[in-house]
Amino acid sequence: MATIKLVKSKKPVTVNKKEYQKVYNCRRWKDLRARKFADNPICEECEKLGMTTPTKEIHHIKPFEIDNDLSLAYDYDNLISLCVEHHKQAHEKLRMVGAASGRYSPGVKAEVEYR
Repeated sequence: MATIKLVKSKKPVTVNKKEYQKVYNCRRWKDLRARKFADNPICEECEKLGMTTPTKEIHHIKPFEIDNDLSLAYDYDNLISLCVEHHKQAHEKLRMVGAASGRYSPGVKAEVEYR
């Protein structure tokens, strides 16, 4: 079974890839995502800049797979509505602090939340 090994500081955490995908395929996530789209149809980052760009992605502010904390996956307050460009920037920011594709680099103690 494929797994993704994650490291936060020096403490390794392993997330089962199957469990990770299960979150995005379940009804609970789909309903929560639809609710967030309905509540925030405009990119929240664009709104701060006075622009009105439609939301295309619902992004986890703090990635739930980092600490293997599934409660973060379904926490409405841990979600942000983003356009394609801001979603790309969110993932780039995570990569810049060592969280590329949900994987930390050992010893990285940077903030991983996207805000």
